[in-house]
Amino acid sequence: MSIFSNGYTRLANAYQSSDISSPSKLLFQIVILQCFYYLSALIIFYLVASLNGYDFKLDWIFSWELVASDNAMGLILFILWLFDSLLCVLFVTIIVGRSKLAWDFAITVHIINLLVVWSYTRKFPTSILWWCLQILSGVILVTLSTYSTRWKELRTTFFDNMLDQQETGQVQNTESFELRDLPKPSEPST
Repeated sequence: MSIFSNGYTRLANAYQSSDISSPSKLLFQIVILQCFYYLSALIIFYLVASLNGYDFKLDWIFSWELVASDNAMGLILFILWLFDSLLCVLFVTIIVGRSKLAWDFAITVHIINLLVVWSYTRKFPTSILWWCLQILSGVILVTLSTYSTRWKELRTTFFDNMLDQQETGQVQNTESFELRDLPKPSEPST
């Protein structure tokens, strides 16, 4: 079975249970989504650091104090986190795949991120720019992941068979209707 059949497929199909809201499945999806969130940030931040000649540090990912508007590095981190939330939309679409749950998972990613950052720095985040980043990132993740999962659900529900038939040339218009086939209206009585 291909991982990307029909454009998307849920990660860990073998793990899926018949109940979409089983606690163990939801916990598994939260952990996987959070891992991908940080893994993509790690890769993006490392690549940007390598390309610009910076020394990469884990503080870039886990410290709220570096996101600042008074230096270029803080603004770069702000933009990179927004780009990471755009990538996370894809992860929510693939891992969660349900528009009803996309909102919950998007907010959960940011709540867990707050807890991780707080425990890493041992200080509660007080930077207004960091909080603006979290709100903006959350809005991006909620709206785009809800839209993309709805599109995925509707595509497979309404359009999948039609698209497959069009690709193979099996769609045929067997019936044609002409105006002459319609019954004639009765004459109004005067």
